[in-house]
Amino acid sequence: MLTMKKTLQTLLFLLGLSAPLAAQVYTTTPLITGLSNPVAFDIAPDGRFFLTQKGGVSLPTTNAQIKVYSAAAVYIGVFYDLTDSVNCDFERGLLGITLDPNFATNHWVYVYYNYNDDSQNGNGDERIRITRFTEVNNVGTQPTNIFDLDVSNSIAGNHVGGNLHFMNNDTSHIFFTIGDLAYQQGNPSLNYANKLTNPYGKHLRINKDGSIPTDNPFYDDGNPLATNCDWIWSYGHRNPFDFCFSPVTDSLYSSENGWNFWDEMNQVTRGKFYGWADCEGNFLNSSSSNPCNVPNAVLPIEDWGSPLPAVTGILYYSSQVMPEFDNHILIADNDYGRIYNITLGNPPAYDQFVSRVQWMDVVSESGGLTTIKQGADGCVYAMKGGYTSNGKIYSICPQNLAINTPSTDATALHLAPNPVENQSALSYQLTESGTVTVRVVDLSGREVAVVFTGTQMAGKQQLTIDAKALNLAAGTYFITVNTGDSQRATKLVITN
Repeated sequence: MLTMKKTLQTLLFLLGLSAPLAAQVYTTTPLITGLSNPVAFDIAPDGRFFLTQKGGVSLPTTNAQIKVYSAAAVYIGVFYDLTDSVNCDFERGLLGITLDPNFATNHWVYVYYNYNDDSQNGNGDERIRITRFTEVNNVGTQPTNIFDLDVSNSIAGNHVGGNLHFMNNDTSHIFFTIGDLAYQQGNPSLNYANKLTNPYGKHLRINKDGSIPTDNPFYDDGNPLATNCDWIWSYGHRNPFDFCFSPVTDSLYSSENGWNFWDEMNQVTRGKFYGWADCEGNFLNSSSSNPCNVPNAVLPIEDWGSPLPAVTGILYYSSQVMPEFDNHILIADNDYGRIYNITLGNPPAYDQFVSRVQWMDVVSESGGLTTIKQGADGCVYAMKGGYTSNGKIYSICPQNLAINTPSTDATALHLAPNPVENQSALSYQLTESGTVTVRVVDLSGREVAVVFTGTQMAGKQQLTIDAKALNLAAGTYFITVNTGDSQRATKLVITN
């Protein structure tokens, strides 16, 4: 996972949004600091951060830990310590992390790591593992291996990792990646990535109990290590670092590290071939000018030429908090710490490239980015990670998105009771009369209900939020109050 070309928090309180889109200015704030070689993070429905630390960059492994921080970015503690069983050498380590879509009820946390039963010198049994933990009071319990692959034939230690995520509208399957491995053994003729008989250089898919879905595109006999590798979702990838899904269409977008000439962003489709090792970017391998003409090879939506930036975290942005990015891809790099804004065309498929611009140079000091996420508040959260002893998580928000904790401030939204099973009272203060719209939005920023729209007079206002009447399922939402030139919001938690 960690191919480097060089060797939050979800604050669920008050928002204020104004300023015209054309004049948008962003504020970058370091929320969590002092992380040791962090790689990935996920955000719980209640705003807590769960993050992984790689364990160092060479043996012996140290601090290969899953850590937990509160929604206010306050350190809670070590969720689980895997130092004694993680091989961190080079790109190996404790890498990906994702929370179960039903985390609010089952408290499951999944991590992806390179296991070694001798983490001091790396001479033990080397494996890729996905392990599920059950969170109890911020501590991981009941570790259960749901994926376990022997990769003892890995020599160089790069392209032997990956990441894992759930599709937005599919709570039953885990998607994950493994790098191509073959080129790192000094034998390009192996070309694992374009063969269906192994899991290397692939996007893969399993049931979340570890079993194999029979509707995978190359499923044959249920034995992934004989004939077809039944885990395969797509193939012909060199080193897919990270991937994401559109919350609208469930389309999969992937960042992929190139070899000499081209980094890639792909839209990944079930059963398709993505060119490696015949092609790199839009061109034949080892060429910067001869187009890829390999039959059935799907070309990337976008590529980056030399010097390669080492693209990493990728996010399909979906929110009206920063509407300039709605249905855009934001993609980070590790060599410079930048985030690029990619405009997609051909809605609603969004499978065509329109433009790419550099949006943000996040890391002012040395170091690059590994993971980016969208928070429930519509801000972007970016991790400075990888080969750094001073990892961080930054929030990137519109400058006018004022975020404050609840107080006696008359302009604040007050919701009680909260959590609520049925009805809750929402109160707020208007400083002047005007048109007001009160909405319920989900954690992706999508409107799910309108509570009120109309004219209200200046002064104190009160509305009833009726979860049952609005057909709101149990879960976490935001109540937003829009007054034309401003927006405020507060968290709403609905229980069964």
